[in-house]
Amino acid sequence: MARLSLSCAIILLSTSMTANALAPSSSTTSSVERRQLFGILGSAFTGAAAMAFVPGEANASVAKTGRSSPLTGDYDDPNHPGCLRQVKVVGAPLRADGTRPSNPNIEVTGYDGKGPGNICTEADRPTRSDLWKIQGKMKSNTVASLDFSPKGGPSNLPGTFDGDGIVFPDGNKWTKVPQGTNDRRPKDMSTLKSAE
Repeated sequence: MARLSLSCAIILLSTSMTANALAPSSSTTSSVERRQLFGILGSAFTGAAAMAFVPGEANASVAKTGRSSPLTGDYDDPNHPGCLRQVKVVGAPLRADGTRPSNPNIEVTGYDGKGPGNICTEADRPTRSDLWKIQGKMKSNTVASLDFSPKGGPSNLPGTFDGDGIVFPDGNKWTKVPQGTNDRRPKDMSTLKSAE
């Protein structure tokens, strides 16, 4: 589009200069028209330069959010069998200038159980106050950096979706549960819906 604007401005400028050279007119009118055309040409050039130097983030591939994201969903964590692991990929908040970062946020809501062995059962269903939540940033459509520091873990733990689950550097893999895990949600929390 910037090339088209620049080309149009150059054609207008050359047409005007040719017309001014052939048509008798006062020097004041001729210089005003040339200034206007140089203004158009300058604006087109500035627009073309601005488009050429747009930061990489604006041209970056945006990771999908909501149900379109392969990471959004419910998972089984082998270190906490039967416990809630819900992952949602959501748009990053707006900046002060009204733009959004191209990398969406990722939110994980979970519960680790109260009984021995970190196992959750139907009888051990969590309440709202039992839940923990961590956040992070999507690095691509399948890679996230999660901040586990609220749970005593690393602040930038990478998690990679491998097609049916999220794999972490220590070899742990959360396997996605396609039908969701509504029975693992708090009974007193109707707003925590299945991500699937």
